[in-house]
Amino acid sequence: MTIPTFSASGLASGLDSGSIIDQLVKIESQPINLLRSRQSALKTQVSIMGDIASKLTTLNTAAKALGDTGLLAVQPASSNTSFSVTTAPSTSAGSYSVEVKALAVAAKARSAGFTSGAAEAKAGTLTLEVQGSTYTINIAAGDTLAGVADAIKSSGAPVSASLISDGTNTYLSVTNSKTGFPLTGTAADALKITESYTGSTGQALGLANINTAANASLEVDGLPIASMTNDVADVIPGVTLKALSVSGPEDLVLSPDVDGTAKRVQTFIDAYNDVMKVIHGQLTIDATTDRSSTLAGDAAIRGLQQRLSGLISTQVGGLVDVRALADLGVKTARDGSLSLDKDILSKAMVRSPSSVNALFSQASTGLTSATTSLVEGYTQSTSGIISIRQAGLAKTISAMDDQAVRMQDRIDAYRKNLSAQYTAMENIVSGLKAIGNFLTQNAASNSGSNK
Repeated sequence: MTIPTFSASGLASGLDSGSIIDQLVKIESQPINLLRSRQSALKTQVSIMGDIASKLTTLNTAAKALGDTGLLAVQPASSNTSFSVTTAPSTSAGSYSVEVKALAVAAKARSAGFTSGAAEAKAGTLTLEVQGSTYTINIAAGDTLAGVADAIKSSGAPVSASLISDGTNTYLSVTNSKTGFPLTGTAADALKITESYTGSTGQALGLANINTAANASLEVDGLPIASMTNDVADVIPGVTLKALSVSGPEDLVLSPDVDGTAKRVQTFIDAYNDVMKVIHGQLTIDATTDRSSTLAGDAAIRGLQQRLSGLISTQVGGLVDVRALADLGVKTARDGSLSLDKDILSKAMVRSPSSVNALFSQASTGLTSATTSLVEGYTQSTSGIISIRQAGLAKTISAMDDQAVRMQDRIDAYRKNLSAQYTAMENIVSGLKAIGNFLTQNAASNSGSNK
């Protein structure tokens, strides 16, 4: 008699062996599940540390910007008509006498009148010399005045070419795209035009200068200034003067700007608050907090919180009256975030504007230097505290991957062994059932024959 081999779950025994195996494997898999959960928590910690490091870098960028430009913003306090003023972040307060003596003018030439814009121009060559560069325009037989204008535009010469009309005649107008002329040259260098003709029909252009190039001329505190354009920069550091009209001397007054300065302080405060918000959220825990995925127990992060808080009271050496952010009206809330009292800032700016301006930019001792030292101590790629912690956690996470692989191999072997055992049991039960059926049938057969 051949006993069949069974591998299907419970066909012979009636037991749901597949479900039993799954439950046993599930129990055996609990350690690996715990390992993966812990690994996920560590990955969350690494991600949070990366977020903190990124926000620290943003804070450092804000501090460096204030170190480069100074903290004190200024604005024009005078009403000027012959010029306008644009200030840069690096502008300092002060007063100046400014006189616009002449405006910059672009060189311009105009042709003779043509009775129609479609009238034929004489064939030949037009040569433009603009600010020392030469451009050649070929005039073909049959070209109209409009065609010549198009050819000039296509030549790449830095000029504008357009047609104007007085109602009777049409004229070609050629204007240098830039005002003035090189300070080492002459007005004639701005635009030189040479006409050479080979055609026997049509009209010569007859271009002649109608505007001579001129440079802007100003005096700032009696110092003569010449400029090719009406925009004059860097005579006063951080200030661009735009000459508008010729006039007598006017006073330019640049005064400290409370709103502008507050805006600069706020850039630092915002970056600071972004960091502290994350840190505060990590260190503030309650009964519902999953401590495994937070940095609540990380001494390095708690130390960072304390050092950041210390920036507010850091004293900057070499300054008078205003030596710390607290002196500007920067206040700390219970959650570690900062806010600014503009009234205190305004008084500090009156009391010692130079110290306000140098609070970040003061060499070695300024807040830019202090912030950079703090941030780099935590974020430098090889030696920063956060960087080292992240590297250590990454190593642990990688080791957990290796451990999980080994644990999974054991679980897979455990499942395979269970499957083999239950399959063997099913085969035995199946065999016993086959024998039982055989004996039952044989007994029934013998009982029938005895009758």
